[in-house]
Amino acid sequence: MSTDKLKNLECLFTWDVNKDDINDLEGVPEKLLDRVKYCPRRYHGTYFNILAFVSHLQGRTDTALEYLAKSEAVLKEEKRDEAEFLVTYSSFAWLHHHLGNMKDMETYLGKVKSIGDGGETAVEAEKGWSFLRFGPKFYPRAKESFQKALEAKPDSISYNVGYAIVLYRLEGLVRKDVRVKPKDSPAAKQLQRALDLDPTDAEVMVLLALKHQTYNASKSRELVLTALEKCPDMPQIIRYVGAYFRRDNSTAESIAILEEAAKRAPNSSFVYHQMGLCYWQEMINMKTSGAWRTGSAQVKDAAAKSIRLFRKTVELKPSNTHAWVHLAEAYAESRQLEKAEPIFTRLISDERLTDAERQHCHTKYGNFLMYQRKDDARAVEQLKKAYRIRVDTKDRSQARDKLKKIANRRSGRRGRESDDILAFLSAVDDQDRQDSATRAATAAANVSGLADSFKTKMTL
Repeated sequence: MSTDKLKNLECLFTWDVNKDDINDLEGVPEKLLDRVKYCPRRYHGTYFNILAFVSHLQGRTDTALEYLAKSEAVLKEEKRDEAEFLVTYSSFAWLHHHLGNMKDMETYLGKVKSIGDGGETAVEAEKGWSFLRFGPKFYPRAKESFQKALEAKPDSISYNVGYAIVLYRLEGLVRKDVRVKPKDSPAAKQLQRALDLDPTDAEVMVLLALKHQTYNASKSRELVLTALEKCPDMPQIIRYVGAYFRRDNSTAESIAILEEAAKRAPNSSFVYHQMGLCYWQEMINMKTSGAWRTGSAQVKDAAAKSIRLFRKTVELKPSNTHAWVHLAEAYAESRQLEKAEPIFTRLISDERLTDAERQHCHTKYGNFLMYQRKDDARAVEQLKKAYRIRVDTKDRSQARDKLKKIANRRSGRRGRESDDILAFLSAVDDQDRQDSATRAATAAANVSGLADSFKTKMTL
């Protein structure tokens, strides 16, 4: 079999997935096996295909073949359309070729050929679910794949659910100054669409509840309680419910729920991260109330617990950038600056970060230098780096505000430094406007070109 034919197979082995780009590769199997245990059976074939690919990346080829066999068995038991076998058969063919099992490879290659044309929609859906499970770098590809699948089957429950989840996660990556109202949120609209198609999907319920939490408390709470009633033991549901109550400042209720989740999923970094944030919120609440000034043991205890839980989080998932930042901030609040700063310096030099993550790290490091180290010069350096990253987030707005604050402080005797900061902001803002105008002009030209092309065809 030629290399070109291998590339034409439709499966994770040929979809240009780089091992180093997968978020928390070591943690993927446990999460997927949890989903196999708790999620609807219609998704199991896809999960087994992903597990096979990850097993191959980890050098466990025999396990990869076992997972592919499970995928094929589930699809047969579910009596799925033959097009939905395409990715599994392609995976078998590719893996057997990799192992030198040419007879087995030819067998599955024949099954791929027998399916023929018409499998494109099923392939796009499989791509969507696979990319969704591999982390933020793959979310745009997941979104594109689900969109293509929905063009062919707009009422598919699975496709609508997948599209809703990826929109939710993409919106979550953009840390806006204020929460987007549900009516202005594509994710909220799509989550409602998915729930209308399948009113029993507890995961969709809790994600929709989080979207409505700020604007419709009664609706969001009803969704959360219904989800808990339907799936009281499902780790991914419990962890989101815990996050819901934490946002609602019901930290005690959230901690109780998350502790139960930790018993069922003792290796879930998300659960420990959420518990850490709960204790962090308790500490902030006590500081706001004045307990910090009295040297409250409760405040110190909450701070210590948040540090312990953030450390547990990054031990379980070293790729969790936000958990590392929270750990550094917790150390800083506890005056353990010598432990906080090395975390920041390591993060800002990590080339694997997305633009949004890098911007977040520069902003938080700038805040640390400004408030804990009292080093405005180094703070300005970090905040400028954050502001140069053109991602529209809360972090970018915060970096700008802090730069202006330092500039205002330095006006007068140190007016030149103030002028330099303000000139920098002005230059970046001007470039933003120019880029925006260029994009608008390009879009207008494209529309005009399409219109001219249409007119020409009509004339012909």
